[in-house]
Amino acid sequence: MTTTDQSASSDLDTLVTALRARIDDVDRTVLHLVQERRVLSRRIQDARVTAGGVRVEHAREREILDAYSATIGADGVALATAVLRTCRGQT
Repeated sequence: MTTTDQSASSDLDTLVTALRARIDDVDRTVLHLVQERRVLSRRIQDARVTAGGVRVEHAREREILDAYSATIGADGVALATAVLRTCRGQT
């Protein structure tokens, strides 16, 4: 390996390390937001049930699925489904 090759490899390693650190930051933010969303969702569910309504509002969930799909594409539906399931809690 030449000095130029070693330098390019080192630059690549530095770039990958920096980008992975940023991904880790983003993942921590996503996890925090999902936890916050879960708390908010459960408060809404409790309020609806206390008022005699249903815990899950399917029309609202459809809106969320559509929004994720429009933004992310087909994988958005799977992601939204996982988020909704996580935030729905137990019956």
